[in-house]
Amino acid sequence: MRLKLDHRIQIDQRTASSPNLTNRFGVDDLARIGEAVWSGYDQDCASRGAWVRRNRAAMELALQVKPGKSFPWPNASNVAFPLLTIAALQFHSRAYPALFSGSEIVKYRVPGMDPTGALETQATLVGRYMSHQAMDLDESFEEQHDRLLIHVPIVGCAFVKTRYSATDRHNVSELVPAEDLVIDYFAKSVESAWRKTQHVVLYRNDIYERCTAGIFRDILEEPWYTTSATPQLPQTQSEKYRVTGFTQPPSGDGEALLFLEQHTWLDLDGDGYAEPYIVTIERSSKAVVRIVARWESSDDVERIGGGRILRIRPTEYYTKYELIPSPDGGIYGLGFGALLGPLNESVDTIVNQLIDGGTMATAAGGFLSKGVKMRGGAMTFQPFGWNHVESTGDDLRKGIFPLPVREPSAVLFNLLSLLINYTQRISGSTDVMAGENPGQNTAVRNMQAMLEQGMKIYNATFKRLWRAMRAEFQKLYILNARHMPLSVPFGEAVVGR
Repeated sequence: MRLKLDHRIQIDQRTASSPNLTNRFGVDDLARIGEAVWSGYDQDCASRGAWVRRNRAAMELALQVKPGKSFPWPNASNVAFPLLTIAALQFHSRAYPALFSGSEIVKYRVPGMDPTGALETQATLVGRYMSHQAMDLDESFEEQHDRLLIHVPIVGCAFVKTRYSATDRHNVSELVPAEDLVIDYFAKSVESAWRKTQHVVLYRNDIYERCTAGIFRDILEEPWYTTSATPQLPQTQSEKYRVTGFTQPPSGDGEALLFLEQHTWLDLDGDGYAEPYIVTIERSSKAVVRIVARWESSDDVERIGGGRILRIRPTEYYTKYELIPSPDGGIYGLGFGALLGPLNESVDTIVNQLIDGGTMATAAGGFLSKGVKMRGGAMTFQPFGWNHVESTGDDLRKGIFPLPVREPSAVLFNLLSLLINYTQRISGSTDVMAGENPGQNTAVRNMQAMLEQGMKIYNATFKRLWRAMRAEFQKLYILNARHMPLSVPFGEAVVGR
């Protein structure tokens, strides 16, 4: 969509390095930009509507949350069998130690010839220093990836946002759950997507700090900010409260506001070519609080004769980690929530039927004829207890007819075993892979062959995670080249960029 703006900006180094470009536009221009950002966000939300519903169902299964039941009777059995939870934990227990084995998680190799070995030495130092950055300087790096490896097998994918923190003076990697990064569902890749919109929840202190530092434009006296009394949370956040049973925090001085940080393309110089920008708006008012260039310097701008822009290389912040690529070509990966969800629900149904059938067989009532005379209404029984009635034993035998209830079917139990077996095949959490003994007198060679075959599925998935982590470290390497000092003392050596 081409914007009709009253003011235009110049594509130069000043624009690329500006912390906020909103001061170059008037009120009407900012309103038009805010509407364009909101319109794109709304379109992307609509494109992934079916995925969001499927994702919420998967999270409910993983958290083993079940709504109350009234069939076949109130408070009937409502077991949530933890098939999806077991699959996620099994995957996490293998992937986490594989990716974070030891303290040196970053390693670089030297392509081509290196006759003196100097390049190999420098690559080793760079890998050690970046491992130090990730594991020591960024204290949340390992924790964020730990959570990521639980989130990915359930939902199918998650994102890591890589950026340089001017406040902390080091690189930061943040986990962005898939539900909090809105992308057109049929985008080919994260890098080629026209828009990426992240839900960012900020408290008033956070907003005040950003306005004071010049990161946000001064909005502290605007009516939409001063009169806002209701916390604005993303729909996915409100859904989390509903699923887990927790209540939303009450509004007050520390109320949260929802901002939409959109990485998009906008033609703000009026030359017909849209440039990459990051635009941040407040969700309820659609007020633009920040516009910043999504390229680093003039070197990222390619021009042809006459100074006309040919292309601009945007800076990419997000790295996608996924379990299985979606077969329908969607940007969001496929997780155990979608693969095991229908099977898990069937297993839940059968388990509840078996429990309800056992309850009926154990505590079923029956019919009483009018000839049976009893005093005091309903009777209770206890061991060695006898109750007085006004009827004879023969009358009781003739007047009481137990409800004909069948024992739980063995067919249901066999079907339950079949479904659980196939869910284990899909998730790779078979007996051998879970560390259980498959049986006595199993030959060592057979055991090794079973473990080998069981690891093949995991290895393919692990390769995708390894590829994503490599892409994340490449982003961190580029950030070091831009923001790191020319040389940094590191142990007995010096690491340079």
